[in-house]
Amino acid sequence: MVTPHLLTELTRALESIVHERRHADRAIERLLRQLPPADERRALIARTIYGVLRHLRRLVWALGQRETFTSDQLADCIRAFWTLENIELPRSLHRGIPPRRELRARWEAAPSRAIRYSVPDWLDRYGEEQCGSRWEQHLAAFAQEPQVVLRTNTLRTTPQQLQALLSQKGIATTAHPLAEEALIVDEYVNVFALEEFHAGLFEMQDAASQAIAHLLDVQPGMQVIDACAGSGGKTLHLAALMRNRGRIIALDTAAWKLDELRRRAARAGTSIIETRPITSTKVIKRLARRADRLLLDLPCTGSGVWRRNPDGKWHLQPDDPASFCKLQRTIIGSYLSMLAPAGKALISTCSIFPEEGERHLDWLRINFPQVTICASGRLDPSEHQCDGFFWAILQTNSETK
Repeated sequence: MVTPHLLTELTRALESIVHERRHADRAIERLLRQLPPADERRALIARTIYGVLRHLRRLVWALGQRETFTSDQLADCIRAFWTLENIELPRSLHRGIPPRRELRARWEAAPSRAIRYSVPDWLDRYGEEQCGSRWEQHLAAFAQEPQVVLRTNTLRTTPQQLQALLSQKGIATTAHPLAEEALIVDEYVNVFALEEFHAGLFEMQDAASQAIAHLLDVQPGMQVIDACAGSGGKTLHLAALMRNRGRIIALDTAAWKLDELRRRAARAGTSIIETRPITSTKVIKRLARRADRLLLDLPCTGSGVWRRNPDGKWHLQPDDPASFCKLQRTIIGSYLSMLAPAGKALISTCSIFPEEGERHLDWLRINFPQVTICASGRLDPSEHQCDGFFWAILQTNSETK
């Protein structure tokens, strides 16, 4: 299964992720596109790319190298990862890599938290400032492989029916306690190759993201705006919770993401989603006071999803957290105008950092006295076996003009 050619392809993919800031899932998708759906290398490719990104500094340490992240060093990290995972290698790929027992001993001797959990030094300092004693618990959670979680599309089936269909194919699933539609896939399977996926019976979506949609308390017939919709994972869930009755306006500054949302909506069998790219402030102004429910799933550092997207640790720069905080407040300040009197908004960030969460609450109280903060909370990756999210529910005064 492992060949020099595969090593070369994986090294190139890692270079594009680390040095060109390409998203890991896109780089993996490019590699998988060349393989048949049932090819056993598919699992190995995804496992290797994510595994090396998850443990990059620790692998370099175990190899006794300086951190250069050159092509050769990335190739060495791949070979070291395979050795630690006890994956059989051709003799030619063993050269220069210590024996597994020696490599494991050096791995265990990682001298600092930043190396042990493979984060840049500046990020380790920032994380401790933000999260205190919780920081290391978060890092330990991010070092684990994520669960594959499906969201049952209740417009087409039920979780029980979907479980039964998958079980007939030898795919075991377990209900996730965070959301009633969430099913954990017990062992790896290429879910995107399943006919049930193409028939719109499910989407792949973390349980935390599913729980967020439930918090908005949408009902059939409502006017809902998803103002940072992206490619629409939560939008589609909201449509299902509304039983495909009412109206959802999905907004985003990236029109190509909305194109993907339209394709997914057609597969899911929902007809209540209208997509609108945000091309100017006029788009927001025209929707003033229109939303019974408003979802603001804000752009952020993505620190809550590092278990699934470990490339985020290497793409983030020291100035980014403050920039995201400023952007989040700009969006909140502008987009809350779309909320109807007595309407409810849900603000969320897939971040573990209070700067992108709790610290917005006092700012909201000072700057938006017409809005009541009804509730707020966190989904914790180290406690709930899911992505990390901050959320807050806001409600406008019914007499607000």
